[in-house]
Amino acid sequence: MRDRMPYDAFDRLPKTDIEVPGGIIHAAFAPGDFMLPREKLLDWIRMSARAVTTYYGRFPVNSLRLLLVPVDGGRIRGGTTWGYRGAAIRIPLGRDSSEDVLHRDWVMVHEMVHTALPDMPDRYAWLSEGLAVYVEPVARVQAGDLTAQEIWQAMMRDMPKGLPQAGDQGLDNTGTWGRKYWGGAMFCLLADIEIRKATNNGLGLQDAMRGVLAAGGNHEQDWPIERILATADKAVGVDVLTRLHNEMGPKPVTPDLAALWRDLGLKPVGENLEFDDTAPLAAIRKAITAPRAR
Repeated sequence: MRDRMPYDAFDRLPKTDIEVPGGIIHAAFAPGDFMLPREKLLDWIRMSARAVTTYYGRFPVNSLRLLLVPVDGGRIRGGTTWGYRGAAIRIPLGRDSSEDVLHRDWVMVHEMVHTALPDMPDRYAWLSEGLAVYVEPVARVQAGDLTAQEIWQAMMRDMPKGLPQAGDQGLDNTGTWGRKYWGGAMFCLLADIEIRKATNNGLGLQDAMRGVLAAGGNHEQDWPIERILATADKAVGVDVLTRLHNEMGPKPVTPDLAALWRDLGLKPVGENLEFDDTAPLAAIRKAITAPRAR
């Protein structure tokens, strides 16, 4: 079954255990060879786990099964995360993948972020995917694996893909690729900024999502979206996420992204991006990518 994690087969494979703050990753390799030595692949897993742990303050689950499957080519072919028999990730990895491919990879972190959110009905996949799209680069900046310029430049380029198109019926009712991934990421960015505005930049989405995890809400649990958002709101003491969902869930909302980038102090200069630290939301922009204490 392509859409299911092969738990039984996984449990028969030899595994390498990787200890991470708050848990253990059981890494297994499907039959076949990779060009890179196994230790390099384990380093990639460790690097990705470090970024996720940096963002959440601990690894999201106590135990993760991680299956790498060799496939043709030299790139990572996406990934899938499950929680129905314990947290598990399967990633098809090109046999010829180089160290550079692994170092630049976003897929592993994206999938690990999925383990930090309870499972929800498909109509709310925008929150699961949007959170992974948004948190992954922020976590990698906080861990020192990307620069802030790189991720803000990418957000400016890609975030418009999440804007509602003709016929849109809100995030809860519009299952297009753009709305699911980038519409969800836009929701997360707006929520992060609004939480920081409401808390004098003392708290952000990071603290809200740590609150969900602290309340036992990871991917091995099934929670309704209302419980996830209420738990996150309680952690930061403001009802930003619930209110934003009430606005953006049932109907299309089109934020003025150009004004938002300007307020954050993002100034494209040719192929590059410069920061304007006099912009009204510059301090919030800096706080989003600054590492937090555990």
